[in-house]
Amino acid sequence: MTDTALTPRERGLRRWLIAAAIAVGVLIILILAIVLYWMRFVLPTEPDPFTRGPWVASVAATRARIAWDAPTGTTVTVRATTPDGRTLTARDGVLTGLTPGTRYGWVASVGDQARAFGSVTTPPTAAGAPVRFITFGDYGAGGEDEWAVARVSAAQAPAFTASLGDNIYLTAAPVLFDRNLFRPLRPLLAQGPLLGVVGDHDTLWEGGKALADTLGWPAGGDRSVQRYGRIALITLGVEADPDDLPFLRTALAATAGADARFVIVHRPPAANDPILPVVRAAGVAAVLSGHNHRYERRATAGVLCLTVGTGGAPRSDGDEFTPVSDDAVRSLAVFGTLRVDVARGRVAYAFIDSAGRTRDRFTGPAR
Repeated sequence: MTDTALTPRERGLRRWLIAAAIAVGVLIILILAIVLYWMRFVLPTEPDPFTRGPWVASVAATRARIAWDAPTGTTVTVRATTPDGRTLTARDGVLTGLTPGTRYGWVASVGDQARAFGSVTTPPTAAGAPVRFITFGDYGAGGEDEWAVARVSAAQAPAFTASLGDNIYLTAAPVLFDRNLFRPLRPLLAQGPLLGVVGDHDTLWEGGKALADTLGWPAGGDRSVQRYGRIALITLGVEADPDDLPFLRTALAATAGADARFVIVHRPPAANDPILPVVRAAGVAAVLSGHNHRYERRATAGVLCLTVGTGGAPRSDGDEFTPVSDDAVRSLAVFGTLRVDVARGRVAYAFIDSAGRTRDRFTGPAR
């Protein structure tokens, strides 16, 4: 059909459609140009400069150490902000001149731009001052359940985390450290140090030495006393046995002045375990364990025993591999974290599942 065959109205409509199409095309080109400019120049993306961390490696009343791994030649500066707004700059990742019982926000900068952040809470020196920590075990599988437990744990703003073992699955080979531990737990480890013990799976690789060395755990993650200020963790490694008794008695005597003491052993003690009478007589707040992939609150031989093997490692749907203990007061086959608040001679416990719901809570004496 020729242009002369069209009516004036049809010719006008065709010219309007052509103009509209040109305008739409120009607009699309303009939008694409703006988006490309925005992505290329306004919102430049850069890869994470850290291959591991940063994480809070250790903390004391007046100092803290932030650790990280980064490619050779990367210059990292760590700065913390005091409650009154001053800036503290770390030297080789070490912050000094801190005030006991104080929370500091920190950033790690590369090229004068913050690339990571976290907080650190120094332990208080006053007796009875409040301290919060998180504890769980059996987590290092790298799956979404572990990531969820880490998120819920980080949301509680703990001063530190106590691991109950089985930190890496299926074996604690160094090649798995980042995928199964440091990446999932990054928001949590940026708030406080990870203390604790090795578990069965961890010891399959060099007895767990590489993992313990990386985390700075004494005695290879076996028998040790690990402290956060006036809170003492007496660790016994994978399993308690009669050979632990001399060390346990010595450790209990050395920590007699602590605000609260917790015994950590990966496998939950049985009712006839020889450590329980010693623990009960010393006034330990609780025995914390993992291994069984569920949460349990037990009163065993007069001792509060808490199993928190709920950190995200796979578990069976039934009870075949996660059996309910006969003496359990509360038993839950769910993923989650145990929040522990110590203050003024009491301990408040709250088990929070991986969706953020509190599933068990109670209080007990600190001594």
